[in-house]
Amino acid sequence: MRLVDDAFASDGPIARALPGFELREGQVRMARLIERGFLENVHTVVEAGTGVGKSLAYLVPALRAGARVVISTGTIALQEQLVRKDIPLVAKALGVDARVVLLKGRNHYLCKAKFERESGARLIAPSIALERLWAWAERTETGDRAELDFTPRPDDWETLDADADDCIGEYCHRFADCHFFAKRDEARYADVVVVNHALFFLDLVSGGALLPAYDFVVIDEAHQAERYATAALTATLSPVSVHRMMRKLHRTYVVPGSHDAELGEAMRRLQQTLAQVPGDKYPVAANEGVGEVLPVMREAFYRLENWLHANWKDALRKPTSNEAEAERRRDLALRAVAAHVATVDRIDRAAQQASLGAVPADEVDAVAWVERGEGGERYELNAAPFSVADFLRATLFVRTRSVVLTSATISTSALRPVRGDAAESPFAFIMSSLGIDEAQQLVAPSPFDYAQQARLYVAPPRLNPKATDFARRAAPLIEEILDRTAGRAFVLFTSYARMREVHGLLRDHLAFPAKVQGDLPRSALLDWFRATRHAVLFATATFWEGIDVVGDALSCVIIDRLPFPSPSEPLVAARIAALEAQGRSGFEHYMIPSAIVRLKQGFGRLIRSTTDRGVVALLDGRATSMGYGATIVGALPPATRIDDLRRLDELFGGR
Repeated sequence: MRLVDDAFASDGPIARALPGFELREGQVRMARLIERGFLENVHTVVEAGTGVGKSLAYLVPALRAGARVVISTGTIALQEQLVRKDIPLVAKALGVDARVVLLKGRNHYLCKAKFERESGARLIAPSIALERLWAWAERTETGDRAELDFTPRPDDWETLDADADDCIGEYCHRFADCHFFAKRDEARYADVVVVNHALFFLDLVSGGALLPAYDFVVIDEAHQAERYATAALTATLSPVSVHRMMRKLHRTYVVPGSHDAELGEAMRRLQQTLAQVPGDKYPVAANEGVGEVLPVMREAFYRLENWLHANWKDALRKPTSNEAEAERRRDLALRAVAAHVATVDRIDRAAQQASLGAVPADEVDAVAWVERGEGGERYELNAAPFSVADFLRATLFVRTRSVVLTSATISTSALRPVRGDAAESPFAFIMSSLGIDEAQQLVAPSPFDYAQQARLYVAPPRLNPKATDFARRAAPLIEEILDRTAGRAFVLFTSYARMREVHGLLRDHLAFPAKVQGDLPRSALLDWFRATRHAVLFATATFWEGIDVVGDALSCVIIDRLPFPSPSEPLVAARIAALEAQGRSGFEHYMIPSAIVRLKQGFGRLIRSTTDRGVVALLDGRATSMGYGATIVGALPPATRIDDLRRLDELFGGR
């Protein structure tokens, strides 16, 4: 087979391997462009509309590349589908003997040495949960936590995981048969390595310490790339991070209680200081008291660091005659403490830059913010760069022969193929966000007939989500829509408060079974929705993407408002300020493109096959009354626009 097109021919190898395969022009164009990128060492950005079949479109050139390809995805479901179904199918069809490895982060694997230490110190497990974990640890051949048919408590799993902070590598007596290193060695000889975004971007931050060297990269679900890259570059100081560090130190050393007491008191003071400013998230610069407490935290870490330097041999819980092993344990401990000191310094520096205003907004090192943790009782301090573009340009796009970015929702303007720089491209937003200076580009539209299969209803201008009576006005409209679609709906919100308010108004009026996010765990909610006729689910951001409900079960997606990022979010505010410091409109170049990508994700929940039918209802009248509304709505798939809900009867009559 000479050309990549031949793989997708109606009588080609993919058609022979995949019953019901249909030739899709967008899929072939995408595969052709990716292979061209691999051959010419250029990057490729592709929006592949729902139904294009992007996985096969990048797997065919990947398996023909003759070089190592890393495929990074955002969801476990897609990773499993690639490794268990799609890659074996394509490899068999092409006659390629590909070595494929699904590689996960260290904390997904069991550490045999830690298990021996924990189980050897006790005659029986201290809890039923640990008893189940230990029984699995005795019999597992892979050590992969995914084998478990239950979810262990984080504290329980921490006692057994192959975390880097506990690993002494080749000095460990179980190094030769370590689950994690066995998998990593397997990846060194693989043709295709499948990872998640978290591991991929952490590898970039670590300088390539986690993944084997690679020639090509495919980043699927690339609309998530900026978020995961930012997370990998985020430093956090919290009670959880400090307690976790101390637990690990106590497992290795006999640490004097004075250090726990000093750090505990410093953290207590920090928590009290952070609680003095209202809100779940705010810039550190808004709290002047933080600058007085951070030096106290720093000094406590310094004293712990000095103690480790002086006592790393004598304070070992299990003395060893192997000095190299003792030195490795010392280095791990000092690294953990030094990381906390570096975080304090980074937060302090970012807060000072923000409060003094001496550094231009587009040149600050990092943004520092306070965030209330789950349960609303504890706070954490975070610091991250407001932009990941320079980092990714230097660590990924300059060093890698060809990087492919693909998603169903990454273009933010007119759908047209382009080859050139980011400024003239429908991908300008993602390219500038990620530091891509030049790439070949393609928008491969969905093969679905949106004009026939989907309706788009936009509320009249009088319905404004900023109005105090929005929920009261929106509730009757939602009820009417649900009556006309016979339920079968996701009602999606940009905030929990609005979700709860609207659900409270409708709870006693709906004629269909309904649940609200939080009633059950996320996976259980989805199982309930798929299994329940005419179900209605009220949910927030986590249900905007990565969910497939094919068929009649989901026929309606109601979205409460245009999903602009919150300008009060510290990172969002910093990105807007940086754009405006460059003389560009933050609203035009950040807020609008962000809303487009997010809204397209919500829209994408609806039509997942050629037989799906449904309506997307946007309850934000600004989409009609404001000029930017036309820009945002115009970027959505070409569903038939309706202004009268009675026209839904044409779509749902008799269903």
